[in-house]
Amino acid sequence: MKLTFSLVSFILLVNLCTAQELSEDLKIKIKQAQQAHQIPAIAVSLITPDSIFSYVNGKARFSKKEQISKNAKFHLGSNTKAITSFIAMRLTEQGEISWGTPFFKLFPELESTSRSVYSDITLGDLLSHNAQIRPYTKGSELTKFNRLKGSISENRYTFSKSVLTQKAVKKGTYSNAGYVLAALMLERASGKTYRELVDQTMQELDLEYFIGFPNKQNATYPWGHWDQKGVFEALSPEHAYKLPDYMSSAGDISMNILDYSKFIQLHLNGLLGTSTYLNADDYNWLHFGQSPYAYGWGNVIKDSEKMSFHDGSAGTYYSHTVLLPNKNIAVVILMNTASTEAVEAIYNLQQFITSQPQKSKKYYE
Repeated sequence: MKLTFSLVSFILLVNLCTAQELSEDLKIKIKQAQQAHQIPAIAVSLITPDSIFSYVNGKARFSKKEQISKNAKFHLGSNTKAITSFIAMRLTEQGEISWGTPFFKLFPELESTSRSVYSDITLGDLLSHNAQIRPYTKGSELTKFNRLKGSISENRYTFSKSVLTQKAVKKGTYSNAGYVLAALMLERASGKTYRELVDQTMQELDLEYFIGFPNKQNATYPWGHWDQKGVFEALSPEHAYKLPDYMSSAGDISMNILDYSKFIQLHLNGLLGTSTYLNADDYNWLHFGQSPYAYGWGNVIKDSEKMSFHDGSAGTYYSHTVLLPNKNIAVVILMNTASTEAVEAIYNLQQFITSQPQKSKKYYE
């Protein structure tokens, strides 16, 4: 197989990348945040263009003593959207679809039953939350689809068909459902299921992943926790709570901290002008193609300083990612709780890390 220039560049980047641990000073600060805010397990990475400094600490379950391993996966929640947009961009580079491809060009059979307000929506509109598709950010909105019995792609199609008959919302409304429709477009354009597209991408990048809560793959991985009337409960792999299969493109991928950090490192280098798997200009488009939300990434541009970011949570895990290309760094924090106090704690931790002088030996080595 002939390798593209961008794929060759990616392989060279992987060979140069080194994984190291955060300093003892920062590890202590992370542990203090865990203890103060009841964070059972946490994974933190500081990412530079050529290195990843990471630390994993804690327990799969709050009530147990066993420490999780460095390769333990955490649920990314809506940070999955950046992966879906990344795959979409790859397909545009290969000429299989474009940002301006109309939804009904690929699904003309659905146009007559859909509301006219959706007649011109495109892949780019769906990925940027500008298609006016209803949010579907609450589990209660999905109950009427609980009896779907088809394949994942068939369920995705049935869900999308229904969504397109519903009243529109204003442009810019954050929509999980929009990413379901986007995945449907990617499937028809490529002739592959969304799962096959993720598999292909992750294999080419040599990254591990799992669709679903990580403890469903391995019970030693972090279990998600939620507060049930004052009781901190860990959800077992057999617990009924899960995201519907057709919503995977919106928020159901799990990864370990190192592999997810490698994925984010690709983006950081792309924003710094290096083509890595995708062309450099396309990374800039994903992160800053429009504001305040581009394609799988929120962003802020102030006085020539740029920041892109995204958080993800299905209520029992939390993932927080920030890229600061002007500082040549990115920070990732993953944990297996989404309590208000814990989220505030990791935001404070991220702000502390990103405020340190570049190349500071005190907090990474």
